[in-house]
Parts: sequence; C-alpha cells; structure tokens
Amino acid sequence: MCGCAAVIAGGLLPPAALPRRFHRRRRGTSVRVQASPGGESQRKKVAVAGAGWAGLAAAHHLVKQGYDVTLLGAESGPTEEVGLRANFVNLNVIKTVVNFQVEFPIFHNQPRLPAPFGVFAYPQFPNLPLVDRLTSIPVIAAVTARELFKMYGCSQRLYKEVFEPAIQAALFAPVYSYKLFPYCKENSDFLLCRGEVEEKIYSPWLKSLELKGLKFVANKIPTSMTIDKDNGCISSIICGEDIYEADAFVSAMGLSPLQSIIMNSSFLRSDQEFANLLRLSTIDVISVRLWFDKKITIPNVANVCSGFDDSSGLTFFDLTSVYDDYYGEPITIVEAQFYNASHLLPLSDEHIISEVSSRLIKCIQDFDGATAVIQHSVRRAPRSVINYLPGSYKYILRGSTSFPNLFLAGDWIVNRHGSFSKEKAYVTGLEAANRVVDYFGNGDFAKIIAVEGDEPHIETLRSLNRRANELKPQTPFSEFFLQ
Repeated sequence: MCGCAAVIAGGLLPPAALPRRFHRRRRGTSVRVQASPGGESQRKKVAVAGAGWAGLAAAHHLVKQGYDVTLLGAESGPTEEVGLRANFVNLNVIKTVVNFQVEFPIFHNQPRLPAPFGVFAYPQFPNLPLVDRLTSIPVIAAVTARELFKMYGCSQRLYKEVFEPAIQAALFAPVYSYKLFPYCKENSDFLLCRGEVEEKIYSPWLKSLELKGLKFVANKIPTSMTIDKDNGCISSIICGEDIYEADAFVSAMGLSPLQSIIMNSSFLRSDQEFANLLRLSTIDVISVRLWFDKKITIPNVANVCSGFDDSSGLTFFDLTSVYDDYYGEPITIVEAQFYNASHLLPLSDEHIISEVSSRLIKCIQDFDGATAVIQHSVRRAPRSVINYLPGSYKYILRGSTSFPNLFLAGDWIVNRHGSFSKEKAYVTGLEAANRVVDYFGNGDFAKIIAVEGDEPHIETLRSLNRRANELKPQTPFSEFFLQ
C-alpha cells in the first residue's frame, strides 16, 4: 500500500561570565534582553545546536537578521533527522528557503477532492475491499489512536492492514498511543528528494549560509550547558573540552540527547519542565538500503507494509525511481526503514537484511527467487525518535523554556502549526528564530505559511459523527467493527 512516513547534554561547570550586565524586562510570555547604557554594540551571538531541518532553519533566519550565528553539527556536515523520509508540505513552506530538488507527490497531479476523499481515493490499497475503506471516513471526527478507530467505527481489517502499520511506520508510535490523525488535508501530500538530502539540499544550503557569515563547527556533540546564576540565563554549551558562549541558544536536537544533558546537569534536573522530559521514552529505528542484481517493477515509490508483527512498522522506498543518480540502472535500490525496532537492533547485518528481504518478498513476489543482494548498508539509530505513549503529551516542551535565552526546535516539541515530521522540524526552527528576534527586540520575524484549515464540511461531519456514535451500540452489525 502507498504510505508516508533530531543533541545537548549536561555537567555543571563554573558559570561563565557574560560580557556585560543585562536588564531583563517582561513582554508577554517572552523576555527581551537589553544591554546597559554604554554597552557594546557588537552583534548578538546565537549558538544553534543541531544541524538538521530545525537547526538550519533557525540559523538561516538569524543570519539573515544579522546575528552572529554558530551552528554545531554532530557529524562532518548537516545531517537529516531520523524519521519520516517524505516531507508533508504545503509545497511553499520549505520552498520559500531552499530549492527543493524533489517531486513525487501523490495527490498534486490529481483533481482535488474534498477532504478526506483525496487521501481516501488516491493511495492504493489493492487487497482492501471498498467497504473496509469506507469506514475510514468517520475517523476524521476524532483525536486519539486505537480507541479512536474503535470508537468511530473502523473495520477490524482496515485497522490491521492500514491504520496500525501506517501509524507505526509514519508516526513512530504504537497505534494505541497516538493522538492525532493528520491525513485529512491537501497538506498531507509529500515530496521525496531526488537524491541524498545532505547532498542535494543541506550542503548547498550550508555553503550559502557560510557565505553570509554563519560559522559551522563540525563533529561537535554538546555534553553540557552552564548557567549564569546572576541572571538565570544559559551562558554556554560545552562540547567535550570546547566551550561555546553566546547571548542566546537554540537546541534543535532530539529528545534522547537532551535527556542525557539533563541527567548530567543539576540545574536542569532541578527545573521541573526539564525534569519532566526524563519521563518520556524513545524508540529505535533501523534503516536498510539494499542493491538487487536485477530490475524489479515496484508499483509504488513509497510503501507501508503490514501483516508481519504488531510491534514494529516498516516502510520501503524505490530509490531507483526517485534518485536521479540511479535512473536507467539495470538494478533495483530499495531503502527500508523499521520503526520501534528494539528487537532487531542487536541482530547482525546479515540477520537484518534477511528480515527485510523476507518482508519484501511477501509484498512483491518479484523479489523472490533469482534476485540477489549485491550491496547493502545498515544504519542503526537507537533511541532516535520520541515514543508518544499515553499521557506523554503533558511532559513535552514547547519552544520557549524556563530559561529566558534557551529555545527549542525539532519535530518532537509541541507547537500549533499543524505540520509534522520534517516540515514541523523546519517550522519549529523558524519559530525558535522568531523567539530569539523577540528576545533581543532586533530583526524581523520569519513568515511561516499556515497549514490549511479544516473545510466546513469536515467540522459538520465531526459533529454528526459524534451524535451517530451514541447510537452505534444499538446497530445489528456491531461485531463488524473493531472491538
């Protein structure tokens, strides 16, 4: 079936002195910092930790506004966050900054249908009867996961073959835990980069920012932070033996590295909102790329697989059709991604490749028999994605923190934009940059394109569905629905 599918640590060091004394003043929920009269007029320094979609977005806007920005990357260059490969976009949201060398939307070349019928009609579910697919329509009125599907009348087969694997693979969470259902709008379309994101997008983007004054520091994993006890502001990020001081900080990294910082930092552990992050859990992801020795016809570029087990989700992509470099090659290159893959993480590469191959054969028979794997790569990403367990939402942070000059970005934080995955990471990076601008009172805010709102008939349908749900137990076919 067709489907879709980022680091700061801690140790308390003596507080570093800021170059001048600050006066703080409240303005709404944010705090701006002003230098004392006669203070230095040099540009404000901002350190951005994490060089993925979120970090690059924040750095891009801050450099544009004239800030002195240092971007800390964990690897030799910017690295895409682990997660959903495709980008769900109002196509202009990210294209306003970079020339997306992409395509492969599912819906944009099709006539637009009222929500959710485009998502319902265009993806292909060859083995799922129409009567099962029709039961997806009432789901748009709800806001939880497994109980949502049960409550709003999905068939057992639709749940097992479509919604459960799609949420496990695309949203990185067991289906009983996820709270949102975002597949109702045109914005649920997606794009795939026609090559490696790091090569096609990140590298030229970084070079353009460096020409404008950005300082990129490679192979720096933050291990701690320090605080100025006089004003309650973060004063530096520590990366091993290196100290990076700044006037403001953006953490554009994932949950797991941030938890490591909190564990090693007494002032963060004593802060309730950061201590709450230790209550959250993460899942493991494995990405496998296989080169097969012959050309195999794969009907869909992006696929979500179901029917294997209840714990892990699997997506696979036909890179031969996506990447320009592979066009016309007499081989097949497939990338498969396992989510919630803790049981696979300890296995050898050979065992993992065998597992992927066996699942591909069940999906597409042409992978069986004479097809041989001539090259492979296995990437393990332990604790790389947040696990949205029941009750976890209340512990997840928003973009502003209790430290007035520390801001967060990333696809795991809470915001109200309505996007998710790579687009959400990008949007939260712009939001973090806007918070820095507001904090200093210097510069223009980045314009963030809003996600399309619900259509009137969707709101009406939700209201009607709530009323119909009250009568459902009285229907004679209740055993047909998910129990």
